[in-house]
Amino acid sequence: MTYVFGDGLDCYAATADMLLGYWDGGLGTNVNLTLQPGRFAGGQALQFGGAAFVLLTKSSAVNDAVHHISVAYRQTLALSGTTLGLYFQFIDNVTNQCCIVFRSDGTILLTSATPAGTTLATYAGAVTAQNTWFQFEFEVVINNTSGSFKARKNGNSTDDHSTTGINTRPGANSYANKLTVGQQATFVSWQIDDLLWRSDAAAVPWLGDIRAYTRMPASDASVTFTRTAGATNASCVDEPQQNALTDYVFSANVNDADFYTIGTTATTPATVVAVTTRGFISKSDAGVKGAAVQLKSGATTVTSTPTLLSTTFGWLWRTDTTDPATGAAWTNGAVNSVQIGPKVTS
Repeated sequence: MTYVFGDGLDCYAATADMLLGYWDGGLGTNVNLTLQPGRFAGGQALQFGGAAFVLLTKSSAVNDAVHHISVAYRQTLALSGTTLGLYFQFIDNVTNQCCIVFRSDGTILLTSATPAGTTLATYAGAVTAQNTWFQFEFEVVINNTSGSFKARKNGNSTDDHSTTGINTRPGANSYANKLTVGQQATFVSWQIDDLLWRSDAAAVPWLGDIRAYTRMPASDASVTFTRTAGATNASCVDEPQQNALTDYVFSANVNDADFYTIGTTATTPATVVAVTTRGFISKSDAGVKGAAVQLKSGATTVTSTPTLLSTTFGWLWRTDTTDPATGAAWTNGAVNSVQIGPKVTS
Protein backbone atom coordinates (compact mmCIF):
# COMPACT_ATOMS: atom_id res chain seq x y z
CA MET A 1 0.00 0.00 0.00
CA THR A 2 1.40 3.36 -1.01
CA TYR A 3 2.36 5.73 1.78
CA VAL A 4 1.41 9.38 1.11
CA PHE A 5 2.30 12.49 3.10
CA GLY A 6 2.02 16.03 1.80
CA ASP A 7 2.06 19.65 2.92
CA GLY A 8 0.90 22.70 0.98
CA LEU A 9 2.18 24.89 3.86
CA ASP A 10 -0.96 27.03 3.75
CA CYS A 11 -2.41 26.32 7.22
CA TYR A 12 0.39 27.79 9.32
CA ALA A 13 0.29 31.14 11.09
CA ALA A 14 3.93 30.60 12.15
CA THR A 15 6.65 28.15 11.14
CA ALA A 16 6.50 26.51 14.59
CA ASP A 17 2.97 25.32 13.72
CA MET A 18 4.47 22.70 11.38
CA LEU A 19 5.80 20.75 14.35
CA LEU A 20 2.59 20.64 16.38
CA GLY A 21 1.57 17.11 15.46
CA TYR A 22 1.82 17.09 11.67
CA TRP A 23 5.56 16.80 11.06
CA ASP A 24 7.46 14.71 13.62
CA GLY A 25 10.31 17.09 14.39
CA GLY A 26 12.77 19.70 13.21
CA LEU A 27 13.55 23.31 14.00
CA GLY A 28 10.42 25.17 12.99
CA THR A 29 11.31 28.15 15.20
CA ASN A 30 14.65 28.88 13.51
CA VAL A 31 15.00 32.65 13.07
CA ASN A 32 15.94 32.22 9.40
CA LEU A 33 12.81 30.23 8.56
CA THR A 34 9.83 32.25 7.32
CA LEU A 35 6.50 31.85 5.54
CA GLN A 36 6.21 33.72 2.25
CA PRO A 37 3.62 33.99 -0.55
CA GLY A 38 3.43 30.67 -2.39
CA ARG A 39 3.67 29.92 -6.08
CA PHE A 40 -0.10 30.37 -6.46
CA ALA A 41 -2.15 33.34 -5.26
CA GLY A 42 -3.43 32.94 -1.71
CA GLY A 43 -0.98 30.15 -0.82
CA GLN A 44 2.15 30.04 1.29
CA ALA A 45 5.69 28.83 0.73
CA LEU A 46 8.48 28.06 3.17
CA GLN A 47 11.64 30.17 2.86
CA PHE A 48 15.01 29.53 4.43
CA GLY A 49 18.09 31.70 4.54
CA GLY A 50 20.98 31.11 6.91
CA ALA A 51 23.15 28.37 8.33
CA ALA A 52 22.72 24.60 8.19
CA PHE A 53 20.04 22.81 10.18
CA VAL A 54 17.46 20.00 10.03
CA LEU A 55 14.25 21.66 8.96
CA LEU A 56 11.65 18.87 9.18
CA THR A 57 11.46 15.14 9.78
CA LYS A 58 8.74 12.60 9.07
CA SER A 59 8.65 8.84 9.69
CA SER A 60 6.38 6.65 7.58
CA ALA A 61 6.74 3.43 9.62
CA VAL A 62 6.69 1.66 6.23
CA ASN A 63 9.79 -0.08 4.88
CA ASP A 64 9.59 0.87 1.20
CA ALA A 65 12.23 0.76 -1.54
CA VAL A 66 10.67 3.18 -4.04
CA HIS A 67 10.24 6.84 -3.08
CA HIS A 68 8.85 9.85 -4.94
CA ILE A 69 9.34 13.45 -3.84
CA SER A 70 7.29 16.14 -5.58
CA VAL A 71 8.19 19.72 -4.72
CA ALA A 72 8.06 23.22 -6.15
CA TYR A 73 11.38 25.05 -5.71
CA ARG A 74 12.45 28.67 -6.17
CA GLN A 75 15.95 30.04 -5.60
CA THR A 76 16.08 33.75 -4.84
CA LEU A 77 19.89 33.75 -4.76
CA ALA A 78 21.78 34.16 -8.05
CA LEU A 79 22.73 30.84 -9.66
CA SER A 80 26.44 30.49 -8.94
CA GLY A 81 28.96 28.59 -6.83
CA THR A 82 28.68 25.04 -5.53
CA THR A 83 27.10 25.54 -2.10
CA LEU A 84 24.91 22.63 -1.00
CA GLY A 85 21.52 23.93 0.11
CA LEU A 86 18.12 22.25 0.41
CA TYR A 87 18.20 18.48 0.76
CA PHE A 88 15.81 15.54 1.13
CA GLN A 89 17.41 12.68 3.04
CA PHE A 90 16.08 9.12 3.07
CA ILE A 91 16.77 7.13 6.22
CA ASP A 92 16.36 3.48 7.24
CA ASN A 93 15.40 3.90 10.88
CA VAL A 94 18.68 5.55 11.96
CA THR A 95 20.89 4.68 8.96
CA ASN A 96 21.28 7.39 6.31
CA GLN A 97 20.70 5.97 2.83
CA CYS A 98 20.93 8.84 0.30
CA CYS A 99 20.07 12.51 -0.27
CA ILE A 100 18.63 14.67 -3.03
CA VAL A 101 20.58 17.93 -2.79
CA PHE A 102 19.95 21.30 -4.49
CA ARG A 103 23.21 23.12 -5.26
CA SER A 104 23.54 26.90 -5.58
CA ASP A 105 24.43 26.75 -9.30
CA GLY A 106 21.15 25.04 -10.18
CA THR A 107 22.52 21.49 -10.19
CA ILE A 108 20.72 18.74 -8.27
CA LEU A 109 22.78 15.88 -6.84
CA LEU A 110 22.04 12.48 -5.41
CA THR A 111 24.58 11.78 -2.67
CA SER A 112 25.32 8.77 -0.52
CA ALA A 113 24.24 8.83 3.14
CA THR A 114 24.58 12.57 3.85
CA PRO A 115 24.20 15.76 1.80
CA ALA A 116 27.98 16.10 1.55
CA GLY A 117 28.51 12.39 0.88
CA THR A 118 29.82 10.74 -2.28
CA THR A 119 28.01 11.98 -5.39
CA LEU A 120 25.99 9.17 -6.99
CA ALA A 121 24.22 11.19 -9.71
CA THR A 122 24.40 14.72 -11.13
CA TYR A 123 21.42 16.47 -12.72
CA ALA A 124 23.05 19.58 -14.22
CA GLY A 125 20.99 22.57 -15.33
CA ALA A 126 17.95 21.57 -13.29
CA VAL A 127 17.26 25.08 -11.97
CA THR A 128 17.89 27.56 -14.77
CA ALA A 129 16.59 30.91 -13.51
CA GLN A 130 16.62 32.97 -10.33
CA ASN A 131 13.29 33.92 -8.69
CA THR A 132 11.38 31.38 -10.79
CA TRP A 133 9.29 28.47 -9.58
CA PHE A 134 10.28 25.03 -10.91
CA GLN A 135 8.36 21.89 -10.05
CA PHE A 136 10.30 18.65 -9.71
CA GLU A 137 9.27 15.06 -9.20
CA PHE A 138 12.08 12.72 -8.13
CA GLU A 139 12.16 8.95 -7.95
CA VAL A 140 14.71 7.22 -5.74
CA VAL A 141 15.00 3.43 -5.55
CA ILE A 142 16.90 2.14 -2.51
CA ASN A 143 19.16 -0.80 -3.42
CA ASN A 144 22.88 -1.60 -3.19
CA THR A 145 23.23 -2.71 -6.85
CA SER A 146 20.09 -1.64 -8.75
CA GLY A 147 19.44 1.68 -7.05
CA SER A 148 18.38 4.59 -9.24
CA PHE A 149 17.66 8.32 -9.33
CA LYS A 150 15.28 9.87 -11.85
CA ALA A 151 13.79 13.34 -12.18
CA ARG A 152 11.05 15.05 -14.16
CA LYS A 153 10.63 18.81 -14.34
CA ASN A 154 7.48 20.95 -14.62
CA GLY A 155 5.18 18.02 -15.28
CA ASN A 156 7.17 16.44 -18.11
CA SER A 157 5.99 12.96 -19.10
CA THR A 158 9.52 11.62 -19.70
CA ASP A 159 12.64 11.67 -17.57
CA ASP A 160 14.73 14.85 -17.57
CA HIS A 161 17.41 12.91 -15.72
CA SER A 162 18.03 9.20 -15.13
CA THR A 163 20.89 7.40 -13.37
CA THR A 164 20.52 3.67 -12.76
CA GLY A 165 22.61 0.82 -11.38
CA ILE A 166 23.94 2.74 -8.37
CA ASN A 167 24.32 1.93 -4.68
CA THR A 168 21.73 4.02 -2.86
CA ARG A 169 21.93 1.74 0.19
CA PRO A 170 25.04 2.11 2.34
CA GLY A 171 22.97 0.61 5.14
CA ALA A 172 21.99 -3.05 5.51
CA ASN A 173 18.43 -2.75 4.20
CA SER A 174 17.03 -1.86 0.78
CA TYR A 175 14.41 0.53 2.07
CA ALA A 176 13.83 3.84 3.81
CA ASN A 177 11.12 4.81 6.26
CA LYS A 178 12.03 8.34 7.28
CA LEU A 179 12.42 11.63 5.43
CA THR A 180 14.48 14.59 6.57
CA VAL A 181 14.20 18.00 4.91
CA GLY A 182 17.16 20.22 5.70
CA GLN A 183 19.70 22.85 4.77
CA GLN A 184 23.30 21.70 4.37
CA ALA A 185 25.19 25.02 4.52
CA THR A 186 24.67 28.77 4.66
CA PHE A 187 22.60 29.47 1.57
CA VAL A 188 20.50 32.60 1.08
CA SER A 189 17.91 31.67 0.03
CA TRP A 190 15.43 29.15 -1.34
CA GLN A 191 11.69 28.49 -1.11
CA ILE A 192 9.58 25.33 -1.37
CA ASP A 193 5.88 24.73 -1.87
CA ASP A 194 3.48 21.86 -2.62
CA LEU A 195 5.54 19.05 -1.09
CA LEU A 196 4.48 15.41 -1.45
CA TRP A 197 6.29 12.23 -0.34
CA ARG A 198 5.06 8.86 -1.61
CA SER A 199 6.63 5.45 -1.14
CA ASP A 200 5.88 1.85 -2.01
CA ALA A 201 7.58 -1.53 -2.14
CA ALA A 202 7.32 -1.47 -5.95
CA ALA A 203 6.72 1.15 -8.65
CA VAL A 204 4.93 4.41 -7.82
CA PRO A 205 3.18 6.15 -10.74
CA TRP A 206 4.54 9.52 -11.84
CA LEU A 207 2.05 12.29 -11.08
CA GLY A 208 3.47 15.28 -12.95
CA ASP A 209 3.07 18.83 -11.64
CA ILE A 210 0.88 18.74 -8.54
CA ARG A 211 -0.69 21.46 -6.41
CA ALA A 212 -2.06 21.41 -2.88
CA TYR A 213 -5.47 23.08 -2.65
CA THR A 214 -6.38 24.21 0.86
CA ARG A 215 -10.16 24.16 1.31
CA MET A 216 -11.68 25.72 4.40
CA PRO A 217 -15.14 25.14 5.97
CA ALA A 218 -17.79 27.15 4.14
CA SER A 219 -21.08 26.44 5.93
CA ASP A 220 -22.68 24.31 8.64
CA ALA A 221 -24.00 20.92 7.54
CA SER A 222 -24.85 19.57 11.01
CA VAL A 223 -23.39 20.91 14.26
CA THR A 224 -23.45 20.13 17.98
CA PHE A 225 -20.42 22.12 19.14
CA THR A 226 -20.85 25.59 20.67
CA ARG A 227 -19.33 28.58 18.86
CA THR A 228 -17.65 31.59 20.45
CA ALA A 229 -18.86 34.13 17.90
CA GLY A 230 -20.62 34.64 14.60
CA ALA A 231 -23.76 33.24 13.04
CA THR A 232 -22.41 29.77 12.17
CA ASN A 233 -19.91 27.28 13.57
CA ALA A 234 -18.13 27.18 10.22
CA SER A 235 -17.40 30.90 10.46
CA CYS A 236 -15.34 30.21 13.61
CA VAL A 237 -13.03 27.71 11.84
CA ASP A 238 -12.79 29.06 8.30
CA GLU A 239 -9.53 31.02 8.55
CA PRO A 240 -6.84 30.21 5.94
CA GLN A 241 -4.30 30.03 8.81
CA GLN A 242 -5.12 28.89 12.33
CA ASN A 243 -5.96 31.70 14.77
CA ALA A 244 -6.03 29.62 17.99
CA LEU A 245 -8.39 31.30 20.51
CA THR A 246 -9.51 34.27 18.42
CA ASP A 247 -12.67 32.34 17.53
CA TYR A 248 -13.39 28.63 17.74
CA VAL A 249 -15.95 25.90 18.47
CA PHE A 250 -15.94 23.77 21.62
CA SER A 251 -17.64 20.85 23.36
CA ALA A 252 -17.00 18.53 26.32
CA ASN A 253 -19.66 15.97 25.41
CA VAL A 254 -18.43 12.61 24.13
CA ASN A 255 -19.64 11.88 20.57
CA ASP A 256 -20.51 15.51 19.85
CA ALA A 257 -19.51 16.20 16.26
CA ASP A 258 -19.66 19.05 13.76
CA PHE A 259 -19.78 18.68 9.99
CA TYR A 260 -19.09 21.55 7.60
CA THR A 261 -19.23 21.84 3.85
CA ILE A 262 -16.02 23.07 2.20
CA GLY A 263 -15.27 25.66 -0.43
CA THR A 264 -14.76 24.58 -4.05
CA THR A 265 -11.59 25.10 -6.06
CA ALA A 266 -11.40 27.84 -8.68
CA THR A 267 -10.12 25.32 -11.24
CA THR A 268 -10.83 21.62 -11.75
CA PRO A 269 -7.77 19.39 -11.24
CA ALA A 270 -7.13 16.60 -13.74
CA THR A 271 -6.71 14.09 -10.91
CA VAL A 272 -6.90 14.08 -7.11
CA VAL A 273 -3.98 12.31 -5.44
CA ALA A 274 -5.26 12.41 -1.87
CA VAL A 275 -7.43 14.35 0.57
CA THR A 276 -6.00 15.29 3.96
CA THR A 277 -8.39 16.44 6.69
CA ARG A 278 -6.79 18.58 9.40
CA GLY A 279 -7.93 20.27 12.60
CA PHE A 280 -6.06 22.49 15.10
CA ILE A 281 -7.33 21.34 18.50
CA SER A 282 -6.62 21.58 22.25
CA LYS A 283 -8.41 21.08 25.56
CA SER A 284 -9.09 23.80 28.13
CA ASP A 285 -9.40 21.92 31.42
CA ALA A 286 -7.46 19.49 33.60
CA GLY A 287 -9.57 16.45 32.73
CA VAL A 288 -8.82 13.77 30.16
CA LYS A 289 -10.25 14.65 26.77
CA GLY A 290 -9.87 12.98 23.39
CA ALA A 291 -10.81 14.16 19.92
CA ALA A 292 -10.57 13.34 16.25
CA VAL A 293 -11.31 14.92 12.89
CA GLN A 294 -13.85 13.35 10.56
CA LEU A 295 -14.53 13.30 6.82
CA LYS A 296 -17.92 12.33 5.42
CA SER A 297 -18.26 11.30 1.77
CA GLY A 298 -21.74 10.28 0.73
CA ALA A 299 -23.06 8.11 3.55
CA THR A 300 -19.59 7.03 4.70
CA THR A 301 -17.78 8.72 7.59
CA VAL A 302 -14.12 8.09 8.40
CA THR A 303 -12.27 9.35 11.46
CA SER A 304 -8.67 10.09 12.36
CA THR A 305 -7.08 8.13 15.19
CA PRO A 306 -8.70 9.33 18.46
CA THR A 307 -6.07 11.32 20.33
CA LEU A 308 -5.83 12.51 23.93
CA LEU A 309 -5.46 16.28 23.93
CA SER A 310 -3.16 18.63 25.79
CA THR A 311 -3.74 22.27 26.67
CA THR A 312 -1.42 23.21 23.80
CA PHE A 313 -2.95 23.39 20.34
CA GLY A 314 -1.87 20.71 17.89
CA TRP A 315 -2.88 19.09 14.62
CA LEU A 316 -5.16 16.08 14.27
CA TRP A 317 -5.31 14.70 10.73
CA ARG A 318 -5.94 11.81 8.38
CA THR A 319 -5.17 11.26 4.68
CA ASP A 320 -7.43 9.37 2.28
CA THR A 321 -5.94 8.35 -1.07
CA THR A 322 -9.29 6.99 -2.27
CA ASP A 323 -12.88 8.07 -1.75
CA PRO A 324 -14.17 6.25 1.38
CA ALA A 325 -17.64 6.09 -0.14
CA THR A 326 -16.55 4.16 -3.22
CA GLY A 327 -13.06 2.81 -2.59
CA ALA A 328 -12.10 4.29 -5.97
CA ALA A 329 -9.98 7.29 -6.89
CA TRP A 330 -11.31 10.66 -5.83
CA THR A 331 -13.19 12.77 -8.34
CA ASN A 332 -13.26 16.54 -8.04
CA GLY A 333 -17.03 16.40 -7.63
CA ALA A 334 -16.71 13.99 -4.72
CA VAL A 335 -14.15 16.23 -3.04
CA ASN A 336 -16.41 19.26 -3.46
CA SER A 337 -19.23 17.35 -1.75
CA VAL A 338 -17.40 16.11 1.36
CA GLN A 339 -18.14 17.34 4.85
CA ILE A 340 -15.46 17.69 7.53
CA GLY A 341 -15.34 18.53 11.22
CA PRO A 342 -14.24 17.70 14.78
CA LYS A 343 -15.52 15.01 17.12
CA VAL A 344 -15.20 14.51 20.88
CA THR A 345 -14.06 10.92 21.39
CA SER A 346 -13.50 10.74 25.17
